[in-house]
Amino acid sequence: MDSQKFKDILSGYSVTTVTPFSDDLSQIDIDAIFSNIKFLTKNDVPLVIPNGNTGEFYSLSEEEWSTVLEATCEAADKRTTVMSGVGLSIKTALTQLGIARNLGVPAIMIMYPQHVFSSEEGLFRYYTEILEAAKDLNVVLYKKGPLLTDEMLEKLMKYDNLVGVKYAFGRIVDFSRTIHRLGHKIVWSCGTAERFAPFFFLAGARAFTSGLCNFAPHVTKRMYGALEKGDFEEAMKIQKMITPLEDLREGHGAANNVPVVKAAMDHVGLKGGLCRPPIHPLSVEEKQATIEIISKW
Repeated sequence: MDSQKFKDILSGYSVTTVTPFSDDLSQIDIDAIFSNIKFLTKNDVPLVIPNGNTGEFYSLSEEEWSTVLEATCEAADKRTTVMSGVGLSIKTALTQLGIARNLGVPAIMIMYPQHVFSSEEGLFRYYTEILEAAKDLNVVLYKKGPLLTDEMLEKLMKYDNLVGVKYAFGRIVDFSRTIHRLGHKIVWSCGTAERFAPFFFLAGARAFTSGLCNFAPHVTKRMYGALEKGDFEEAMKIQKMITPLEDLREGHGAANNVPVVKAAMDHVGLKGGLCRPPIHPLSVEEKQATIEIISKW
């Protein structure tokens, strides 16, 4: 897929899909992936992102990563666009982008490296090696830490296959400063979902990623529709409506993020299930609070 066509798709909303496991957490539940993805395609979600943080990327083996992507592509059946998270070691990331290429996936998102001894210089080399190897693919960077600076982004933007940044670190004023400096050659996406999307759009974003879209795509679509029209009054009504759920997701130092989404999916008849350690299960009270909140939507 050429970069402009993918940028057009990226300039909207997307869902970072969960990874459902067997009850004992030992296997990927492929059937559940199929039913969950078919639910999203039925609701016309334009872009799905397997193997991201909501998909418990760091809890997957390399074989499981492939299984998730293969099942997602087969279930999507070209009715929606797929962009996969890639990362870990450079060698692993290059293997993953090769698999994505062979499956016909048009884009990858490079996960922010979670390494004890990272440096800005080392991160720059990490990105350049992957970007060089992915010249025929569209690449989105995931800003989830301080080392991916404006200075580094400015250097990396020489790569034509760098089409976007999922921005999920820092303050709105930092994001605004980035936009002022770097402009709109690439697509800037709010990586902190519907709750912050109105503020990011005012600052220059043209897209946002979502977790709650896994079970409530009508809410995500409604938010994007309001932002696309510049109807910030409507956008803030939606923002107010979802805030109790987002507050719950921030529990335990934001460790509730994925478990709450999975609990909501289970409640509406999809398959969320449990998360793998080190993510913890919700308490009975937290599950009940999740159900009570979304029942008001």
